[in-house]
Amino acid sequence: MKRLWAFAAALVVGLTWVSLAVAQDPVQRGYGGVAGNVQGEVQGGGGGSLPFTGLDLLLLVAAGALLLGAGLVLRRVGRARS
Repeated sequence: MKRLWAFAAALVVGLTWVSLAVAQDPVQRGYGGVAGNVQGEVQGGGGGSLPFTGLDLLLLVAAGALLLGAGLVLRRVGRARS
């Protein structure tokens, strides 16, 4: 019975998201007008290097290490004691 309810809930959520996605028109909003000309402007005035995106790699490495450590601790705690 739980599987049936879970399937029904997933079906309702999926159909809701599909209707929302179909209701949008990404071609006109995302690529129409001035937005399509940005790529040409970016390519024309380059210094030959990649732009800084603001992503701090040290923060990502620290978060990954923290998640790895938490996983190892949970694995050790979850082991059956003999």
